[in-house]
Amino acid sequence: MAKYDNIEKVKHLNFDHLDMLVSERIGALKVYAQSMTESDLHDAICRDLILPCVYTLAQFLESVKIEEKNT
Repeated sequence: MAKYDNIEKVKHLNFDHLDMLVSERIGALKVYAQSMTESDLHDAICRDLILPCVYTLAQFLESVKIEEKNT
């Protein structure tokens, strides 16, 4: 195993495809969430799918900070 094996794996990630998939899923989740009605099923979907996903996304956003450059 190479010393910098993880770097090599990251270099081969298809970030354009990943960006497209994540954006597509977030958009679909938004449309679905906005069309929900009050029901046991929709409440369970919020509890088991939407809220955990949003929490994971919030953790990601907290982990990856982008500093603005003053120009």
